[in-house]
This record gives sequence, structure tokens and C-alpha cells, in this order.
Amino acid sequence: MSVDREPARRAPGRGPTARLFFAVVPDAAARDALAALARDVAQDAGGRASRAETLHLTLAFLGNVPLAQLDALQAIGAHAAAAAAPFVLTLDTLGAFRAAGVAWAGTNAVPAALEQVFAALRALLHAGGLPTERRAFHPHVTLARRCVRPLPQRGMAPVAWPVDAIVLMASDTLPEGPRYRRLASWPLAGATSLP
Repeated sequence: MSVDREPARRAPGRGPTARLFFAVVPDAAARDALAALARDVAQDAGGRASRAETLHLTLAFLGNVPLAQLDALQAIGAHAAAAAAPFVLTLDTLGAFRAAGVAWAGTNAVPAALEQVFAALRALLHAGGLPTERRAFHPHVTLARRCVRPLPQRGMAPVAWPVDAIVLMASDTLPEGPRYRRLASWPLAGATSLP
């Protein structure tokens, strides 16, 4: 496990905070395929392609959290990672959140292990009194933002990546787009390597 404790901001009376989320990130091959797809989708939709280094699938968005809670979040991440074995995530569908101007890649078949780690994170965060989203889990990777043309939902050439860890990320909003920093990561139970 690796940890970076660099604070992102300071809230009055709360100490330093950071905009945090738990995620899975693609390996190099999947990242490169998704980055190329992001450029094509952004051109089709009139949007801004996600940079390769920002591609991820969010498991739990936490919002601004005091960094004093980082130890609790590390324990939650470790317990959630123990809830699922490594798996392969295959993205095979393109779609859009039109109101948000976001184009995404998703899956028609959510792996049971992905559902397990999501459910474990949600339950552990709730039990710890930490923020959780109430929305249904819609696993996706954001390919483009600020899209001005609708992108109809359709199939795509599958992109698969082996998922063997979850990460805790901090998000900094910059004029050129979001910048993400890994604060900690945990291997999924029994993570060694996938075929």
C-alpha cells in the first residue's frame, strides 16, 4: 500500500480537506485503448477528451473530506479490497449523460466482484459515518466532457482490463481539467496476476 498525505485545501474549523473518491484504474493496455477511444468520441460529440492519466472507474465518490479521516478511509479501503477477488472488467458500450455533457464507456455485464467491492465500500463508508452517494451504481469510465452533440448509446469494440486493486484518489480541479493523485491503493484479496 502506498500513501500520499499532501493536503488539497483547508476548510474553516475542519483542517485540511481533499476531494476524494475510491476507484479502479486501467492497466497500460486498457488505458491506451480507452485514451484513443476518448479522442474519437470527443471529436464525434464535440467535447473534450479525458486525458489518459485521468481514466478510471469511480466506485465511491466522497466529496471534500477532512484529511484527519484518511486513516479511517485507509481501513475502509483495505476491508473493501478483501471483499472481492481480482477480475476482468470488459467495457463494451458507449453512452452519454446528456444533461452533464459527458460521454462514457460502460459494460453490459457488471462483474460480480465489481458489485461486491462497490457494496462493501458503500456499507463500510455508511457504517463509518462517511458520505456515500444514493444513486444506483452505474459503472463507467468518462471518455469526454463538455460534449455538445448527443452520443446515442451503442456497442463498441470491447476493451478489457484486469482489475487487481482499488485506489483512493484525490481530485484537484484545474483550468485544463481534473488532476488526480493516488493517495493509497490495496490489492484485491489474493491479487497476484490474471491471465
